[in-house]
Amino acid sequence: MTCPICGNEHTGKLSKSRYFCSNCFVEIFYTRKSQLQLFQILEDGTTCAIPTEA
Repeated sequence: MTCPICGNEHTGKLSKSRYFCSNCFVEIFYTRKSQLQLFQILEDGTTCAIPTEA
């Protein structure tokens, strides 16, 4: 899995459809309909959705 933000090829797999990029602290998630969702991991551990182009 390559990070769509920074291009890092060494992302970690969190579950079947969730990945994590330790380079830019982004969680990458594919919905059941294969739609891409991105979440920025903030310093306090919360997540903030990153808008993606449809």
